[in-house]
Amino acid sequence: MTAKPKSLESYLVNATTHKTSLSAYKACPAETFLTYVCDAYDSYAHCLKKFTKKADGTYNKDSEDSLRHIACAILGTTMGHFETYQRFLFSGVLERSTNFPAFDVDKFLKHFDKHCGGEVSVSPGRLLAFRELDAPVGFVFADSLSGWHNPRRVNAFFKALGITQDVFSTAEIGDLEVLWQLRHSVVHTGAWLTVPDAKKVKRLSSWQDKPIVFESTFVNAMSRRLHKLVNAANTRVLADCTTLLGPAPTAEVLQSLRDFLTVKSPKVVWL
Repeated sequence: MTAKPKSLESYLVNATTHKTSLSAYKACPAETFLTYVCDAYDSYAHCLKKFTKKADGTYNKDSEDSLRHIACAILGTTMGHFETYQRFLFSGVLERSTNFPAFDVDKFLKHFDKHCGGEVSVSPGRLLAFRELDAPVGFVFADSLSGWHNPRRVNAFFKALGITQDVFSTAEIGDLEVLWQLRHSVVHTGAWLTVPDAKKVKRLSSWQDKPIVFESTFVNAMSRRLHKLVNAANTRVLADCTTLLGPAPTAEVLQSLRDFLTVKSPKVVWL
């Protein structure tokens, strides 16, 4: 008698601890994100060491194919974590805006209406999903926003909070546009860069109608680049938020901001 197959959801296991939980992102978005980046890279590096190579030191075809699939998967999960980092960074600053003497709620909402894709609204169903949960207003607000895959729009989100600098520089926006488009193509078109998608990003225009295949050093390069990007972004946010606290913030408020925006990584040399 053939055993009844298990339901797919039954393969989920209960993890007693998880270094990149949502509570960890709430406490310190950058540190949590970079912890994931390092863990993912270490997993890939382990594969690089263990996968079969030919006599000349290059990987055989099975190893190359496997590394390709793994690199695409890591790109997808990494950008998912990056979106979570952005959401919690924004929501945490919004929560702390109660300590910004010049913060004006009406001005904040008008900025969103004009520069961030329209008036923000939270659907009743989405709001009710948070009942009985410890969900801060900042997170509920951030959860209702769309456009986290557009770094220019994310810059506009933070401008509404009073951040005067662009959170992401022009060069960083260029890198993020490449990563977001590659992630989109991995997830939605089977790791194939279609002609329309390639034309969306100038730096990818010459790769239209081609499969997404990375060199074995891609995951390392992406991990290092994201370390630099997050460190720079948090530094800008901290500088402007410190000013927004006014001339005489309490030591407790200032320390809370610094703890939230601290940038730590298991690989300090990458910062």
